Amino acid sequence: MKRETQKTLSFRFLLLVLVVCLLPSAMADTGSLSIAYRGSGGGYVGDTVVFDGKNTYGNTTLIRLMGPGLPPEGVPAANLDGPAGTGTPVKVNPDGTWKYTWYSSSIPGTEKLQTWRYTFIATDSQQPDKSATCQFMLKKPEFRITASPNPVTFGNYVELIGMAETGGDSAKIDISDSSGRTLHTYTSPVSSSGSFSYSFHVDMGPGQYTVTVNTPHHKTPFGTVLTVSEEGSTQPSAPVTPAQEPITVALTTIPDEIPPPVPPVPARTTRSPIAPGTILAGLVTGMVMASLSRR
Repeated sequence: MKRETQKTLSFRFLLLVLVVCLLPSAMADTGSLSIAYRGSGGGYVGDTVVFDGKNTYGNTTLIRLMGPGLPPEGVPAANLDGPAGTGTPVKVNPDGTWKYTWYSSSIPGTEKLQTWRYTFIATDSQQPDKSATCQFMLKKPEFRITASPNPVTFGNYVELIGMAETGGDSAKIDISDSSGRTLHTYTSPVSSSGSFSYSFHVDMGPGQYTVTVNTPHHKTPFGTVLTVSEEGSTQPSAPVTPAQEPITVALTTIPDEIPPPVPPVPARTTRSPIAPGTILAGLVTGMVMASLSRR
């Protein structure tokens, strides 16, 4: 009986030691870390995106970004040129929540972003193994403009055709010369798909002009070069010097009726005539031969 009591006490002691050893690990696992974005499932490069979540492991959350054109370890969300594997620190509130606003239009290295589904990773600053991820679809907006025709001559119309995704409902078009002086400013409506078209009458002299497009929601303007050719320009032409002597043009008189062609004369076969002296000599020779034969 006494031996069984000792065995029971030993078993309980071992069970107590096991519980004490596993208690910190079990308590640590009761924490949570999450990340999510507000709004739809995607946006344009240059948009402002709000991420939030919960972190009960520590008081600082690190945000990294992973995707094409970036190191495989990820880079800080606020600096795509930052050290690989590091994150942007975000303070955790006393209730364990955190929020991060991602201004993608003003962060360093934003030109690296492409049209892709990027992964945002949230980790605890003290326990890197505690992390959570979410994916956000980014689309690189399209900005372009072309002039038709180009080159164009003075006095004609030129049409500017372009695309300004995320550019709002209007676009400002500036025409400037080689010195940077703005000559004309136009405002063109932009469709819901981002396309626009605007035509204007060319009244600039020959040369190259810069067409610049600005939109309310796009930080960097875009544009193209328009060439105005010399043909039809308003520059004064060289004076025409009159000829010193009149130019005489010889006129050829053309008859009213053209005579019919003369029919060709058929070719005739001719014989060479025999000279009279040759005939007389032959007769004399014949008479002499006849006389000799009679003898």
